[in-house]
Order: sequence, then C-alpha cells, then structure tokens
Amino acid sequence: MNLRIIGIAAAVLLVLAACSSDTVESTAVGDDSATQTSSPAAAGGEEAQPPSTPGSGGSATLTIGDQTYEFDEYYCIQGSANTGNSRASFSSGAFGDIDGVRVQLDASIQDMNEGDAMEGEGTIHSVSLNDIEDFQNPSVSWDAVTGFISAPAWTVEYDGSTVRADALFDDGLTDDLEEIPGTLEATCS
Repeated sequence: MNLRIIGIAAAVLLVLAACSSDTVESTAVGDDSATQTSSPAAAGGEEAQPPSTPGSGGSATLTIGDQTYEFDEYYCIQGSANTGNSRASFSSGAFGDIDGVRVQLDASIQDMNEGDAMEGEGTIHSVSLNDIEDFQNPSVSWDAVTGFISAPAWTVEYDGSTVRADALFDDGLTDDLEEIPGTLEATCS
C-alpha cells in the first residue's frame, strides 16, 4: 500500500513540474474493446509543454498484461539541475486522455544520495500510469517501483533518446498486490 502512495505522490510531483497535453490511445489486446484516440488540443484545449523539453514529438507505448497504451509527445529530462529536484536523476513521461479521463505516464529514476546516479543501490526506478483527475476514485492506476530497500530488481534504461523498462506492475484499482508483466518503450522529444 505504501508503494502505491509513493507512486501516486511521484505522479503528483511530476504533474506539478511538467505539463503536456497530447494524444493517448488505449487498446485492450485480445478482447473487443474499441481503440479510443483523442487530442485535447484538437478539442479546443490549450496545449502545454513540459519544461526544458527540446522540440516536439516523441512517443511511448506501455503494455501491461493485455492492455496497451500509446502516447504522443513523450518528454525526457536528465539531471537534477534540469528536473528541478535534487533527487530526480531522470524524469520522463507524457500526458493524455483515456476514455475521457486525463492520465499521466511517468518513468523516473531517483537518486536518494542526490548525486544524479542512474543505476545501482540508492536509486529508485518507477513507471506509472495514473488518472490525474480523480485520485480518490481513479479510472486507471498502474505502478511499478523498485529499489527502495536494495539495488533495483529492474531498471528504467535511458540512452539519451529512448527509454525502456521491463517491470512488474500493480493494479491500484484492486486491493491485491499483483505482479503483472509490463514493458515501456519510448522515444524522447
């Protein structure tokens, strides 16, 4: 339960630090769910950009179990001087809309020693997808976090232009602690 709260808190902090309005596509693989794509900018909404993001573009695909979520305008920011947080070595993500609800995809690396480390003991790696409209009754809440107690069991990999993570996700909509395999693949703007 504490991991879920920390994941939500990290998402809230990133919402406050960076904003971007973009297209998200959600597809349930293996069932008859419809694919929904929407763009807040196309609907007359104002399009915001995350801070310190060069250019535009970037995209991400997050697959958790049989659910696939696609995002446009994926941003990446490396280094605590650029993230504005002494413990955030790396911050990346995108904002969008799934079934009419604003969501945030986030992948980040925190260095608890405030040294901009990207891996190893003392780093916390996380990937999350959360409803940012209703924290009390979320429509989507996926979190994967590792590295709190020892070296991370998996890592958020960043090579300067792409992000990848293979992790086990918990569905925050249930009371059970699941370990559902998932993959994030992203290209930074």
